[in-house]
Amino acid sequence: MLSQDEKRKLKKNAALYARMPVQLQIDTSNQHYSQIQNQKALIILGEQAPYRYLANFHPQGYAMFMEGLELHELASLLYTDFQVLSHVYQKATEALDMANQSAKAYLNKEIKYRDLKDILFHYVYQTNLPLVLKAIEEGAVENAMGIEYPETWNALMYARQAIILAFMKENHNHHDTSFLMDKIIKEIMAICTYGYRFKLSDSIVYLPRYLHQHFTEIRKLAIKGRLQTHNTTERLEIAQMILQLCSPIMEETVKEIIDTIQNGSKISGISNSLFSQMSSEIAVQFQKSTSNDTQPQETPTKYKMNLSDEEFQRIESLENEAEKTNNHQILQDIHRREEKQRKQSEKRLQTQTYQSTIEQSIVLSPLERTTPTQYGIIALRSQHESIVRSNKLARLFKRERMYASKSRTKHRLEYGRHLDQQNLYRATLDGRVFKEHKQGQKKDLCVYILVDTSESMSGEKIINTMKGCFELARVLQTLKIPFCISSHKALGQTKVQLTEIISFQDCQKRYMLDRIFAMHTSGGTHEDIALEYVLKKLAEYKRQRKGFVFVLSDGDTHGVEHIHELTHLYKKDKNIDVIGIGIQTAPLITKTYPNSLFIEDIQTLPDMLINKLKEIAI
Repeated sequence: MLSQDEKRKLKKNAALYARMPVQLQIDTSNQHYSQIQNQKALIILGEQAPYRYLANFHPQGYAMFMEGLELHELASLLYTDFQVLSHVYQKATEALDMANQSAKAYLNKEIKYRDLKDILFHYVYQTNLPLVLKAIEEGAVENAMGIEYPETWNALMYARQAIILAFMKENHNHHDTSFLMDKIIKEIMAICTYGYRFKLSDSIVYLPRYLHQHFTEIRKLAIKGRLQTHNTTERLEIAQMILQLCSPIMEETVKEIIDTIQNGSKISGISNSLFSQMSSEIAVQFQKSTSNDTQPQETPTKYKMNLSDEEFQRIESLENEAEKTNNHQILQDIHRREEKQRKQSEKRLQTQTYQSTIEQSIVLSPLERTTPTQYGIIALRSQHESIVRSNKLARLFKRERMYASKSRTKHRLEYGRHLDQQNLYRATLDGRVFKEHKQGQKKDLCVYILVDTSESMSGEKIINTMKGCFELARVLQTLKIPFCISSHKALGQTKVQLTEIISFQDCQKRYMLDRIFAMHTSGGTHEDIALEYVLKKLAEYKRQRKGFVFVLSDGDTHGVEHIHELTHLYKKDKNIDVIGIGIQTAPLITKTYPNSLFIEDIQTLPDMLINKLKEIAI
């Protein structure tokens, strides 16, 4: 469905392109139409209208389709002469009434067969004329809108292509000749609204088979009506010419109707009549069109030339190339709309996050005990192995940071950008007179470790999490990197208890690491609230340092989408990376955090962690 921003854009379009006061009404129906009464226009857009044509849409594609439908109605208000349409529609209804009366009179033997045949031919002609006229009208006004307002073209063509695509997906059996006129008219409407593009080649099957002698002429008239006419009256003349070329099919339709009448059915009950049902996917409902006294604008045209055979082929070629180009432009437009929406969402998130009072949702609690818990005692049994692993990890990371901080110069034989002027003598030795210089970089780091102590972390999960947290904290101490450790659990639906285990001020004291084993599990998980608070505090503390948040968790939490938004926002704006670490827990951590590690065997922690730190910290 449409967002508020998209609805505002549609209302802005209505004010921007209309030539009279326009009321835009967006409802939940599957209809789209416009009407004029007392010098005021009304446009109805149903949010279900796109799904009449396609079952699935890209979110921005759906918004573009709705915009295309609106622009189509605005184009009709600009260029369509509704008086002509109403007159044609009125004559069609009169022909329908006359056909019904004549059918009854024929059954009562009050009129002759020849008279009935003439009346029914007139009926078939008059009831198909509005459909052909409306199709030419739609193609012409959309083309005119695109010429006069080029920025509307992508949306108009996206909607039109989707409508034609729905037509192309229908089953077309050229051997089925029942109600052939309806099939012929639908193909004519496709050509008139979209042009004889290469996409239609496999879908137009009835016209070239049953009207092969007039097929080329019908195509020419359709292109002329769409691209070269200036008003609705001219398009009416072309619609009449097209229908005259369809006379052989209309005569066959008349015979079908007479057979139906002779079998005792009423003409108004013919179920497949396009006009009686008004259910064509391309035709707009004529019942909604009302006459008005306002003179429409003249339709600007794209080509001003006579349709000789050579020019006709050239136009088809140009239109085909234009369609291919337009398809690419539509994709680019959808991408631009996505990017714009993403930036708007990001801006809203920034405002909401940086101005939020997240502190109101946090209950700061001191560590209740400093002696190991039951799970902590179990974790302490392998403390020696943890110390060995942490020492190995510290040495590896220290060595990697040292290499990264050094400036290096390589002498190369291959051609390069920088000539090593001090070593030009090497040209006669090994030819390595070019150099490649890499400036060393050293980053100051700052780390916040957030530990999930909810009920779901009980047992082996919290034991291994304590081990991992201890090893990580010991590495940071060895490397003199400031860090802070806090645990969190949910209190109800909106509150989170945050317990500080080790503060930034005490992080270099070795004995403080024993407090890690005093953590105990209880409560639920709202990790997004705790993470938002931690990110906010780290952003205030880190200053010029590179910030990291390590989240030791099983990833089983509410607010996963918000976690993704927070990690992206703080990475972009505050240079803080969030890394989720799941140690022998369920692999949900990889879905909860875009940047994550799932460690099945704690023995692999040093290698996996050093690779992750090298990836983002060096």
